[in-house]
Amino acid sequence: MIIDQNDLTITARIAEGDPEAEKFLFLQFRDRIKFMVRIRLKKQISSEDQQDIISEIQHAILISLRKGSYKPDLGKPLEAYIAGIASNIIGQYFRKLSKEKTTADLDHLHNVADDGNNLSEIINEERKEKIRSYLKLLKPKYAEVLYMRFYENKSIEEISDNLGIEKRRVSERLNYAFKLLLKECKKDNYFQYSGD
Repeated sequence: MIIDQNDLTITARIAEGDPEAEKFLFLQFRDRIKFMVRIRLKKQISSEDQQDIISEIQHAILISLRKGSYKPDLGKPLEAYIAGIASNIIGQYFRKLSKEKTTADLDHLHNVADDGNNLSEIINEERKEKIRSYLKLLKPKYAEVLYMRFYENKSIEEISDNLGIEKRRVSERLNYAFKLLLKECKKDNYFQYSGD
């Protein structure tokens, strides 16, 4: 199969850290990603939830391309590669729904006062300012839920009431925001933790 030269150029530029190439890529594939999400989810979730999933897909695509994971010599067009990433993220979403925990369990999971929680070692008085600076790097909706949870000590139910979204969505957004926060910390080598 012949690989489009434009695909090679754009992915090479993204791997080199070119933000204009990233913008171009998403202008080119934005509608196809949205269409795929709408078709696969069949209107089972709100448009805001769909947008969260699209954001997660775009983030996963960028991380993969920045790492140079797309291998055109394997004969897979860029569009198929991107569709594969989108399909995996959507599949993860459905798997998360099937394993949904109760709100009480989720509150326990996110309870920073719990000694067993992996956030308890980083969210303390001398480190709050540093973490706050990382929050500024996140999209506002992700920074907001983390701020409310960890700085204002609000429960999932309270955050749900404040934002006007379902408790399940609060939990999902917290989980995703936490992953983004860990990535920012890791980029800065702020602390050591296991996993990618």
